[in-house]
Amino acid sequence: MNAASHDLAIALDTAQRPDAVPRQERATWKGALLLRLPLIAATLVALTALLMAAGLGLLTRQYLIEDVDAGAFQAMAAWNKSLPTLIQQDNVWAAYEALTSVAGDQVDSPPHSASIAVLIGPGGRVFASSDPTLFPTARPPVWTPLWAPGSLQVSSPLSVASTHPGLSPPIQSGNWRIYVSALRADSDAGVGTLVYAVSDALYRQRLRSMTRWITAITLLAVAVFVPIVWMLTRRMLAPLVRLQESMRRNGDDTRRISAELAARRDEVGALAAAFARLLEQAERAQRAEKLAAVGALAAATAHEINNPLGGMLNALHTAQRFGQYDDTTRQTLDLLDRGLEQLRNTAQALLAQTRPAERDLARQDFHDLVELIGPCQHERGIELQTRFDIPVRIPVAAGPVRQATLNILLNACHAAEPGSTLELEVDMLGDALRVQVRNRGTAPSAALLSDIAPTSFPEGSGFGLWESRRLLSDVGGTLKLAHTGGVTTATIDIPLRR
Repeated sequence: MNAASHDLAIALDTAQRPDAVPRQERATWKGALLLRLPLIAATLVALTALLMAAGLGLLTRQYLIEDVDAGAFQAMAAWNKSLPTLIQQDNVWAAYEALTSVAGDQVDSPPHSASIAVLIGPGGRVFASSDPTLFPTARPPVWTPLWAPGSLQVSSPLSVASTHPGLSPPIQSGNWRIYVSALRADSDAGVGTLVYAVSDALYRQRLRSMTRWITAITLLAVAVFVPIVWMLTRRMLAPLVRLQESMRRNGDDTRRISAELAARRDEVGALAAAFARLLEQAERAQRAEKLAAVGALAAATAHEINNPLGGMLNALHTAQRFGQYDDTTRQTLDLLDRGLEQLRNTAQALLAQTRPAERDLARQDFHDLVELIGPCQHERGIELQTRFDIPVRIPVAAGPVRQATLNILLNACHAAEPGSTLELEVDMLGDALRVQVRNRGTAPSAALLSDIAPTSFPEGSGFGLWESRRLLSDVGGTLKLAHTGGVTTATIDIPLRR
């Protein structure tokens, strides 16, 4: 998987820089991926088959040994019943016939003998054996033909203790598997010992035959399944190779192939969908760069227009306020005023595209406002009462709210009766911020109490309220004035940022 991930990274890099990767390297990636992964899969199939064949061979050998043990245990059980009586009767010939009936009359010497049975009498000498040449009668036994100390293996006693009491566990000595049993008479007195040795030649031929069958079946399975796995792996990799080829193309072919592969419900489909999203993001980034360049040019143009336009509007407003004109001239000035205001709104809209985002309003901003109106408060002898039931930071634009609130506080301070109380309350009202300023004094004019549009320039006094309404309207806020019972209340409502 690490190799596949590395190859995929090369493919993605190729899609981004198609001219920077040589054709030979791209062909190497394609050939390596289509060759290595099927080769690995086929190798794993072959190794699995070989391991299964080895396991079956070992299991077959174990079963054959168990069959030999079962036959030996049955023979020993039969001899344990008949041989003690023959020993007591000193009937050597009958004992020899009993031994050869199972082990056979041996003519050849080991290791050609398949099995050997030796009966030891009470004196420790050979009473009878299936091979008198190796173990002559009435002589002490010489175990050299059966003894291979360097390869002795004794089976677990639990394997025979429950089913064959009195029989020792099988002993593996070289090519011989030896079984030993004590012979007892009916009176439970020991009369001798029986040793039965079985050569592995009894099951080796069968093991070779079964091993050949297992090998043939394994080779057949490898010959059948390896090509199938090879073709299936290459078929599974085909969509990935197709996606890699589409990455090297440009234009509609890349989008079409990516869209087709993205419809798949697998990892290749997810990869194709991710690549399609990457292409879309790259295209959006290119469009955004173009729009940013156009926006920067428009902002620079608007900035150059806005500065002289502000001077022209100020001069026009001064002329409207202090000049004496006939009706035709005043209509002309009003027409110029509306046209210049429209130009300024357009310029400000363009400037808003590049204007940095305002910071969030903080509770400390209102404490700063209290400090700023301190001189007016002391000059007028006014007491200021504040209540700020707000969090430390509020998600509204700090600049417009701060400036509008300061304008209203200064207007209220100058309009309040000397020695009266000025109140400033700030609360959270659902998903909006509310600022209220109250002062006791004469009622404002009806024009100021009405909702003046931000683009309307007031005649005479009221410029601070007009500017405050304009600032608040830029951030979606409102300013309302009310006068009841000699108290004027200015209420600011500003929606929170989402």
